[in-house]
Amino acid sequence: MEFTYFDKEQEQSLRERLAQLQRSEAVLSYAQLQGFLFALACSPETIRPCEWFDLIWFNDEPQFDNEQEARSFYRQVVALSEHIADMARQRRFLPFSARYSELWQSELSQWCEGLLMGHQYLEDLWLIAIDDLNDQTVCENVDTALSLAATFADVINARQLSFEEGMELTDDHLPEAYDLFWKVLGTYASVASLWAEGAWSFDAEQLFLALEPAAHDEACPCGSGEVFSKCCLH
Repeated sequence: MEFTYFDKEQEQSLRERLAQLQRSEAVLSYAQLQGFLFALACSPETIRPCEWFDLIWFNDEPQFDNEQEARSFYRQVVALSEHIADMARQRRFLPFSARYSELWQSELSQWCEGLLMGHQYLEDLWLIAIDDLNDQTVCENVDTALSLAATFADVINARQLSFEEGMELTDDHLPEAYDLFWKVLGTYASVASLWAEGAWSFDAEQLFLALEPAAHDEACPCGSGEVFSKCCLH
């Protein structure tokens, strides 16, 4: 199936379709969908649309009047997912300007809700990838990204928690937090490629060592510490 580039006309059409669906069904808002699809775009492993499409609905099953309407909606959502993945590759992580503004705080909140929902869906996969990378900086940045997403998803609750902990979160702190959020999302979006590179370099090295000739009295290239004559193939 081919999908066209996601343009402004498609965006408006999908916004209207989701708003219409929300009148009768429990479905993600457009901003929540954007955050959710960003999380999927950053997944350590590729997740096909057929695996996540039904998650757009919370507890309901997708309902359409006819097959043509269902196919049209599916194409729009997948086109948006491809657009978001392309933007992430260009280091454009958030669908907002680089400078924080209260004007789109509501949509940012929903975007972060979607991101957290998508991350939770992939949580087991993320745990494996982070553990394999074994990089403290990457781990800390991913944790910071999720913590800031939770903050912006519910600023009122975040302010209450910060007050209880003796660290008041004010409006003056939000622009700085947003700048940091943008930066750590860069690490969040890079985990998949870092993990893939690590897996490939390990496999390539092992293959090279396995093919490298070794004398019977030399150390075995498998890395066991035994001489070749007493290790591999013996």
